[in-house]
Amino acid sequence: MLRIATAVQHKRLEARLPLTHPQLDQATYKRIIEAYYGFHAPLQRRIEGFLGAEGANPQRQKIPALLKDLHALGLTAEQIAALPVCCELPTLDSHARLLGVMYVMEGATLGGQVLRRIIADRLAIGPDNGGEFLDVYGRDTGRLWKDFLKELAASDHPDYNQQTVDAACATFSCFEGWLEGTGVLL
Repeated sequence: MLRIATAVQHKRLEARLPLTHPQLDQATYKRIIEAYYGFHAPLQRRIEGFLGAEGANPQRQKIPALLKDLHALGLTAEQIAALPVCCELPTLDSHARLLGVMYVMEGATLGGQVLRRIIADRLAIGPDNGGEFLDVYGRDTGRLWKDFLKELAASDHPDYNQQTVDAACATFSCFEGWLEGTGVLL
């Protein structure tokens, strides 16, 4: 259901992201990682605020990898702290909405497996020189995706499914709007 409901947004965003574009260069890649940080950092804080300290899964942390990549791409701590961050984030007021947000973010992490190979081939960027985020879960990517799908299936309920779909669509919309505003989309 989520895949169908978000298919148009997913395809549109995928087509507009220059990560697979033949003319992708290191400067564009750096701007994309800066933009990703600007979206993921406040979204991760919002998720952690919703879940509380005990509910946040340390295995699903993406900000340390983004910070490592930004440093590897030449940014100082001061420059990273000065990066703009997204204020237009999806509403997160229920577990059903959390699942919708996570569907998009965890799906993007799964898609990072394909992107990591493209970036390595085209730009010679790997986990140690600016590409860790694209393989943030490493060998655990498949397992963590399957674990998420199990949680999603366990929460399947007609009273809450629309909230999950709405949150997934809103996450795509917020992310695309943010990337559009940063000027990294084609």
